Amino acid sequence: MTDTDNLSRRRFLQGTGAAATAAALAGCAGGDGDSSETTSGTDENGGSQNDEDRYRGRQIGTADSLDPVYATDTTSGTHIQEIFDGLTNYVNGTVNVETLLAEDYTVSEDGTTITFQLKEGATYNNGDEVTASDVVYAWERLAASDNSNRVGFLLDTLGVEHETETDDEGNEQYVPESKAVEATGEYEVEITLQEPFYAALELIAYTAFVPIPEGLLGDIDGYEGEMDYDTFAAEEPVGAGPYVLTEWSEATRISLDARDDYHGEEILNEGLDYSVFTESNAAYTYATSNVNADSPYIPSARFDPELRNFEGTDDRGRQYGTYGPFEPNGMTAQYYEVASLSTFYYGFDTQNVPKPVRQAVAYAMNQETINNDIISTPTQEGYHFTPPALFPGGAENYNSRAEEYPYGVGEARIDQARQVMEDAGYGPNNQYELGFDMSSGTASAWGEDAFNLLRDKLQQAHIEMELRTADGSTFINRGRNGKFGLYFLGWIADYPGADNFLTLLNPPNTFFQEGGASYFRWSEETGDHASDAEAAWETVQNNLGLGEDAAEAREEAYVQIEQANWDDAVLLPVMHNIEQSYSYEWLDTPRFGAMGPSRKKSHRTEIGDRGEYQ
Repeated sequence: MTDTDNLSRRRFLQGTGAAATAAALAGCAGGDGDSSETTSGTDENGGSQNDEDRYRGRQIGTADSLDPVYATDTTSGTHIQEIFDGLTNYVNGTVNVETLLAEDYTVSEDGTTITFQLKEGATYNNGDEVTASDVVYAWERLAASDNSNRVGFLLDTLGVEHETETDDEGNEQYVPESKAVEATGEYEVEITLQEPFYAALELIAYTAFVPIPEGLLGDIDGYEGEMDYDTFAAEEPVGAGPYVLTEWSEATRISLDARDDYHGEEILNEGLDYSVFTESNAAYTYATSNVNADSPYIPSARFDPELRNFEGTDDRGRQYGTYGPFEPNGMTAQYYEVASLSTFYYGFDTQNVPKPVRQAVAYAMNQETINNDIISTPTQEGYHFTPPALFPGGAENYNSRAEEYPYGVGEARIDQARQVMEDAGYGPNNQYELGFDMSSGTASAWGEDAFNLLRDKLQQAHIEMELRTADGSTFINRGRNGKFGLYFLGWIADYPGADNFLTLLNPPNTFFQEGGASYFRWSEETGDHASDAEAAWETVQNNLGLGEDAAEAREEAYVQIEQANWDDAVLLPVMHNIEQSYSYEWLDTPRFGAMGPSRKKSHRTEIGDRGEYQ
């Protein structure tokens, strides 16, 4: 944003100070967490193409869609971040929000009206100029399109004023074109909120809010569409970002070319080439053994903490230095670590898995063993869904309350797991069959080892487990279709607020099939404390303003939601990720921040002389 002495504007940006979604897929807690790295394609013999100024890398996990309002996974979001620009942006994935397509903005004294002044002359990759009417159209898609999976971010979290009507089943539905988002000039858009929201500018930086040309698609009332939807979502996405998609073969390759008419900072490379892998060994061979990428890939099983040589800590608390020399190429990489705003967890579709089984899994799971013995890369044990930096009272209070975790800290309580199952009527002749879903990337990195450990323990508690793996897109769609039992996923912050995480535990928002954000399907029918969580969430929603009283009220409600989750065993926190970045010596790229690598654009990445690895 531009410098200003406007107090309301400064307070609006700062929010609560300390502190959508994208669900993380493939092994982010193991190996190189820099999922925004890009990769070079290979020729038919497996050698890298001779593109000296193209950024080469690898991606573990498949993307689902390049439609910003449809995609909910981190892999898709990484590419959307490159192709599209929003009004605001997290600079290099840090928590600092700056204007991007907006040139400036003002906030009313009461915090309910935000007016953006757009840059003049910024264009999409099809040549159309970005205008205020595009923002109105794109946000209408976010609110009203059947393709939108993030309606709640606009209408509930941001809280844009709108009208609703009751459908035949008694549910309140958004009235099309009723949102209070208005083009008040060719380059000016005004947004009116129901109440002030402390993290409005941060949330608007999320990729679901990016503009696209007005009328491009015909999936909302009043527009026939200039382009077929599938073409937009998978072949020719039209955005105002620094890159344009040139190829997407879902399970093998994604390529993007740099634009020569980008409105923002100069692009320092000619394009991005991602080679796609669904398991870690192939990615290791490609990026590390054969040096076909600009960054090595170090899976969890191959990580050696003794090879880290930290040289210092920067002004954002990131330890940096080198990693190596590592096998099999004897090279040393540039290296740094970032404690990201993320939580990875074991979750349950509560309509498919009864509460006694969920509690038995919680008793049998040992976060300390998973983080210290199975995952060799840096992580922090998880006992709350809210990351430590965003937890009320900060990391110290997080750790203090974690000691009260009811299913055991630093131990597996098999006797309690067995007892809760037997109390529910299970036994040697009446075993419960539980499927455990995870992406193939996670399974190959470390997840299968974690599954084996949990399976062996739960056999003593009358539970038989089956591991079910799939590529990232197939895996996510199992959850969307209500096919999950137990599953592993993660949540990376869309904006730095605890409510961005805890919205996934608001029971009405746990029904993805009905427009929700998660796959838990938690209700009073599946958990005794769902009503407690719903009431606490209502308190959060009523206290999203800028004042200290509002912050205190919502922080108390945050803890109540965490407690309800503990009581009903809906989501079992496993870890908070410490992202790792590796890059070979010829790569010069800004470090990403706590929002994670998927929030970082790659246009300021510069490739030097690769020497023999060209």
